[in-house]
Amino acid sequence: MAFTSQRERHNRVLELPEIISGGLVLFVTLWIQCFQDTAADSARVLFVRGSFMMLYGLVWFHTATVLVHFAHELLKRRSPGRLLWCQVPCVLVASALFALPAFVAEPADSQSWLVLVQGLCSLVIGVFSAIRIYLYCTARRKSVVRGRAGAWSPSVTFFTYMLALVLLSTLVLLTPGATHRPIGLTEAFFTCASATSITGLTCVNVAETFTTLGKVVLLIDIQVGALGVMTFTYFVLMMLGRRLAVRDSMTMSGVLDQQGVNIIPQLLKTVIGVTLVTELVGALSLYHIWQGNPGVPQEHLAGYAVFHAVSAFCNAGITLFHDGMSQAGVAGNFCAQGVMLVMMLVGTLGFGVYLEGRQRLRARIRRQSVTPRWSTHSWFVLRVTLIVLLTGTVVFSLLGMLEPSQHATGVHNLWEALWNSVSRSAGFNLTDIGEYGPVYKIFLCVMMFVGGNPTGTGGGVFAPVLCLCLMEVWRVLRGQQDVEMHGR
Repeated sequence: MAFTSQRERHNRVLELPEIISGGLVLFVTLWIQCFQDTAADSARVLFVRGSFMMLYGLVWFHTATVLVHFAHELLKRRSPGRLLWCQVPCVLVASALFALPAFVAEPADSQSWLVLVQGLCSLVIGVFSAIRIYLYCTARRKSVVRGRAGAWSPSVTFFTYMLALVLLSTLVLLTPGATHRPIGLTEAFFTCASATSITGLTCVNVAETFTTLGKVVLLIDIQVGALGVMTFTYFVLMMLGRRLAVRDSMTMSGVLDQQGVNIIPQLLKTVIGVTLVTELVGALSLYHIWQGNPGVPQEHLAGYAVFHAVSAFCNAGITLFHDGMSQAGVAGNFCAQGVMLVMMLVGTLGFGVYLEGRQRLRARIRRQSVTPRWSTHSWFVLRVTLIVLLTGTVVFSLLGMLEPSQHATGVHNLWEALWNSVSRSAGFNLTDIGEYGPVYKIFLCVMMFVGGNPTGTGGGVFAPVLCLCLMEVWRVLRGQQDVEMHGR
């Protein structure tokens, strides 16, 4: 026990400078991005140079602390752990990049690739420091006397994390470096809350109001809001070799609406894997499709492709175009719309279906016996989603033809009906919604109320939930004892 406590004291002494320097690296990086444009022309050069010199020193000091910690673990003949193994190459690369301007000409453009990569390295260093802080707080929590009351429920934990993310994002958007024009507290808070809750409502023009930093903040809010802060946190800890405790697994099972704690590690891997693959494929597809498109700024083509890929998969509905997806040059691009349509559908289905599909595919590859019947959850979700899509497309198409409106007819009307049916929980619009008739708008509200599926990125009350309510009403009217489906 004495050896363990002594080892813990050594670890705390070695980790404290590492945590402080890493946090300062992230803070100075955000400070530069948020406030470097506020200084006058005469003082801006001194501000930028002074901030970058401070950042260089902090990065090199942080690298030294990580290497000392790593060498200490090796000298004591102990395994450094995955976290240290990941930190060492990252800090070495960061130190090399920050030392590069001393050997080559310093780039005049502050948005050059070197400055961009340096900012990414600073972000990675800050993330590692945040992980260290989380591990330290977790260890402190476990050291508390057992049986002490006050443990938060999964819902309260999830709400607290999301509220902290919204408040932090609001503070960043209020800085001058995040916007082209000053915005108020209400506008910043509303925009961050809308992005985090993936509602798609904005009170300002995103493309004209926010700079690159502001758009990145909104992109992070959309991504984290769709998947959850704890999902990212526990996935990173799993990748670093730490097994989830029973309490953490129970928390995630409550957040992800899953029964049992054994499937949580596999579900987390499925969530991150499906998200990264889908968004990467979608971003590359949009990048190639939008090349040469006059409606998309070609100098920011990569950023537009990434932003809309993430927004479509997360069903956020936030776009960088002035008139949304109805902007000239974009509204008639059916290939790009098809890509976004598929991404919205993939995000809506729910990760529970993908988890089961992954398990069944792995069993077939290993030539193991697989039951021909899918689970009731996947069976129900797939069928209800298909029914909702077909019903919505048919009704929207009929209303577009029968109800007086300014919209196109024929194939374009059918395509728009399919688009509105799929994007019911996203909020992307191909044309001006104000031109629809009243019945069309009412049915669109109904479809938005229905929403997506459990463990998906869509909102609403969820289509399977509404279907179960209708089946329960039908059971009462018919005088049956139970609701029966899928042989159960």
